[in-house]
Amino acid sequence: MTERHRSESGVIGGAESLAFGVLILVVGALLIVQSWAVIETKTALDDAGREFLRTYTEQPDPVTATAKATRAARSLLVQRGTPLRGLRLIPPDATRFGPCAIARVQISATVPALRLPFGLRFGAVTAGSTTEELIDSHREVTIGPRYNPATTPCA
Repeated sequence: MTERHRSESGVIGGAESLAFGVLILVVGALLIVQSWAVIETKTALDDAGREFLRTYTEQPDPVTATAKATRAARSLLVQRGTPLRGLRLIPPDATRFGPCAIARVQISATVPALRLPFGLRFGAVTAGSTTEELIDSHREVTIGPRYNPATTPCA
């Protein structure tokens, strides 16, 4: 009878491939999370732009409109949990405030950089939104000094 001798001399490594697979899974998940953060920030900025203009177009004068609209947009972003660091808000031109004038707001924010294993970094991404709305043509408002009714869409 022959004795069988067992050893590990014919075993091929497999633990390394499992670790590499897990690393790829983790990096892929982090990239998806970063992409989702950019999409979420862009959506929040779109919502903030709409809220800004909704508030802006309901006010009686340009100074009040800009102040209240800025507060409304920032409040919405805080409620959504959007980081306000790097937030840039360009309000409509208050000198053109008047009935049926176009109000345009630009909002942008910086999504923080993502750090991946082994020192890999994806830089910060700036997401932005531009929103337009007409000021109510039938509302009594104090017009801005450069308001020209002939250049409005209602003319």
